[in-house]
Amino acid sequence: MAKTIPTTYSLGPNSYLYTETPGVLRAQINGVYALSVIFLLLSTVTVALRIYVRTILLKNFGVDDWLFVLTLCIFFAYSILLCVICDSLLDNIAEYAAGQVPTTLEIPQMIVAGYCLYSATTITFKLSLGYFFLKMFSHKKGFPTLIWISMVLPGLLGILNIAWTAHFPCQLQSVFFAGLPSCPSFKPRTDWAVVAGVWAGVSALTDLMFGVLAFLAVRNLQMARRTKITAAALCSLGCVGGVAACVRLAFLIAVVPGISVLGQALQVSIWSVIEPGLAIMAAAIAALRPLWMKLRDPNWEPPGRPSSSGRSIRRTPEVSSSFA
Repeated sequence: MAKTIPTTYSLGPNSYLYTETPGVLRAQINGVYALSVIFLLLSTVTVALRIYVRTILLKNFGVDDWLFVLTLCIFFAYSILLCVICDSLLDNIAEYAAGQVPTTLEIPQMIVAGYCLYSATTITFKLSLGYFFLKMFSHKKGFPTLIWISMVLPGLLGILNIAWTAHFPCQLQSVFFAGLPSCPSFKPRTDWAVVAGVWAGVSALTDLMFGVLAFLAVRNLQMARRTKITAAALCSLGCVGGVAACVRLAFLIAVVPGISVLGQALQVSIWSVIEPGLAIMAAAIAALRPLWMKLRDPNWEPPGRPSSSGRSIRRTPEVSSSFA
């Protein structure tokens, strides 16, 4: 049995919308593959260092840290699944470049699973970041309410998006492959597009808002000016994650000329790796200041812990020692 078949879309008068040269498609697939591996490795290393800081140096592993580890585990599965999908596409690159679609459900089902894992990654990451900011801004009037809204609203919309996508898998599968045999009577559903679009938009806004909160947190900390500048640069990475979410949303709702339907879906996948990958790295690196202090001075101890000379070091707010 053939692994791919042509469709009425790839053979029709508008076939140019569904085809592109094998070289271009291969480059797009390799881009998704490379970014998945790069962000998987970098995220794993930075999160491992954050765990070391929180458990060994600070001895303060909180709810936000557990949620952060959960986020990495989901992102790990998501990145591996993307690599498997890319391998499957590369096996029949010429056929997919010609607009053909898979005859089995293996790749389409992996695409749905990957989308759900991506959604789950963003949900748990926002919960982790939200709990962290709740500790920092608990004394600021109005901020806790805003943070809770930024945690709960995207979370509920994300769960709804996962449920809607799992219930109507052809909606997402047809974004990658038009004319799938498993979706013979496919019709675009407005409700699915609205749920996906609203969730993506709200997620992007909360990413940017968390970036602003991080900047405000850094500004209020007692640090050297150069350290604050470094921390602000890390905060900007979180904002880039929000910008990536906006770009991903634009690819979902707009048609890009010169790129096939599959190629455009791969562009969305690229930004769907960049967004959580950058966010996880930025949040992990931002917690590594104690490690940097320990490397500079082996006798350094966290605030509140007795130093090697037996004297207690002046205590500063807990978050200031764990935020870069």
